[in-house]
Parts: sequence; C-alpha cells; structure tokens
Amino acid sequence: MIVSVAGTDGAGKSTVTRLAAERLAGAGTAVERVERWDIVGNPRYPSADLLRRDVPAARTCVADMPPGPRFLFLMWSIDLALRGRAPGGQEAAVTLLDGYWMKHAASEIAYGLDRTWVESVAAGLPPSSEVVYLRLDPERAWERKAGRDLVPYECGMDPACSRESFLTHQRRVLDVLDGWAARFGWRELDAAQPVETLVDAVVIGTVGRLTSGTHRVPAHTEAR
Repeated sequence: MIVSVAGTDGAGKSTVTRLAAERLAGAGTAVERVERWDIVGNPRYPSADLLRRDVPAARTCVADMPPGPRFLFLMWSIDLALRGRAPGGQEAAVTLLDGYWMKHAASEIAYGLDRTWVESVAAGLPPSSEVVYLRLDPERAWERKAGRDLVPYECGMDPACSRESFLTHQRRVLDVLDGWAARFGWRELDAAQPVETLVDAVVIGTVGRLTSGTHRVPAHTEAR
C-alpha cells in the first residue's frame, strides 16, 4: 500500500512521514519511508551510481537544470527510489512517500511547464492508495522556513530567497495542488495543526485502510 504525503515547501511532509513511519513500525506494521534523494550514494540503488556526490550537491545541480529536464529527472528519481531498490528484500505492507510527484510537479507547472504534459508524465508512476495533502498557507510556511533551509528553487529562483519571491512562488504551487486535491479526492489536513495531530491522522488512516482492505485503488485516480 502506497500512502503519499503531499504539500508545499514547509508543510511538514518529511517530519510527518518520518514520525508516522516510526509509529507504524513501533506498532508492528511493516513500513518503509521513501523519498527521492534515497538514491544518492546508496548501494541499494546500483543503477543510480552515476550520482556520486552528496544530497546537497545533487539538489543544487538539479535546481540549475532547465525546467523540462529537471522535471523528468525529478520524476525519474522518485520512481527509481520507489521501484528500483535492490531485489531480495521483503516488501513492506506500507510504503510512505515523502512528497512523491506532487510538489515538484506543481512547482514545475508554476515555472511554466505545460500542465497536460506534466500530468501525463506523472500518470506513469505507480498510483497511491491514498494521498494525504498537508495544506499550509504560504505565509505560515515562510514563518517556518525563513532563515533556515530556504533555497532559490522554493522562491521562484530568486537567489536572495526574499519573502516576496517565496510567497509568490508558493501561492502558485498551492493553487496547482489545491486543484489536484479537489480533482483527485486527496485527504486534506490543515498543516498548521500540531505535528502529533497530523501524524495521528496519517497513522490512523493508514491502519484503517490496511485492516479494511481498501488500499487497492485504480491507477486513474491520480494524474490521469
């Protein structure tokens, strides 16, 4: 079962998926948390050995790519992270995806890529049993990220990473994600809530799907 946690920059995707995975594992659920940068310098992904530098260096290089190649690389990286692990391991009952295709696809649309083409590429990825959408207003996201780990990619490629550029870009990304959430029936959570409340919602929803057997969904429920 694939559970994807989507949202804009600063929504808490990484924190929520990490804590939810810990909670599920502690309760005896076979769970694996996956994100695209797992492939960098990781022997579990021998086909990604061309990426020999560290994750920060990889992020910087990817951000410098033109939008089309960058989008294709980002989709390749998450698809490989999900499906390209070395064979022989036991498959987890739950795979928690940190971000999956959603945020980066929305970002590249905000940067000018054709929406229909972006959606057609994303449609080739494995479908999620559920998408949990951590929705956060850009102003609140700025409060979380300002002075910490901001990068130009999150700020409309503004090297100064100003508040105005961050808010402008993130509003565009949020608009795309809002449209997909309504169109595809994502489960929306207010990401301004305490982290433990969000983790509870992800864990309870995941366990509920596992026990009810409702985790298999048709492939057309995502970007198709």
